[in-house]
Amino acid sequence: MASLRFRLRQEYWALRAPRQMKNYLADTPIPKLQIGSGHNLLKGWLNTTLYPIEPGAVFLDARRPFPMPAESLDYIFSEHVIEHLEFEEAMAMLCECKRALKPGGRIRIATPDLKQIIALYAQPDGEEQARYIRWIMRTFRPKFGEFSPAHAVNQSFHGWRHKFIYDELTLRQALKDTGFQSITRVEPGESEDEQLRGLEQHGSYVGNEGAMRYETMVFEATKP
Repeated sequence: MASLRFRLRQEYWALRAPRQMKNYLADTPIPKLQIGSGHNLLKGWLNTTLYPIEPGAVFLDARRPFPMPAESLDYIFSEHVIEHLEFEEAMAMLCECKRALKPGGRIRIATPDLKQIIALYAQPDGEEQARYIRWIMRTFRPKFGEFSPAHAVNQSFHGWRHKFIYDELTLRQALKDTGFQSITRVEPGESEDEQLRGLEQHGSYVGNEGAMRYETMVFEATKP
């Protein structure tokens, strides 16, 4: 019964979304889409999520075509979302992002870095790695001890229901294959474009800014 109620709520959210998006686009001089907003609703952005329970959030299933016109957005931002999609679903999402962006529009994606996750097992005695492992164990797996690289890696892959974790080369290639150019890696929170600065908030959500800075890589790219 609970699952049926939730499906009905999603259908209701999905029916409302096109009108909400249309109104936002009509009223906003610099339209900006956040995919997977969660609790991080950004002022001036169209904040979308699969579960729009926060006031002001709009339903969007990033695996499916976006219910908005082509070339209607100046910016797209997504933080710790793409890793929750199968690789094929993520490629479809990137194609939709390119379709929805205006020429010259920019996308910013923050996601875990596979290199950093693998280092938890390959270099567990490194200062950053050991600190991250202890945080994982104490916060998410306390009954399994204080220090386990294997548990930390498995938490990163399965504990948060991640489906595909990218390394730098793979994410760059995915952006290139879907038609983006000027693909650049940047530091979390930093950008040459003022519209894209200070957006990442996942560290506040999980309660550990240092851990998110350790694991997160951020890329920006431009639609030709």
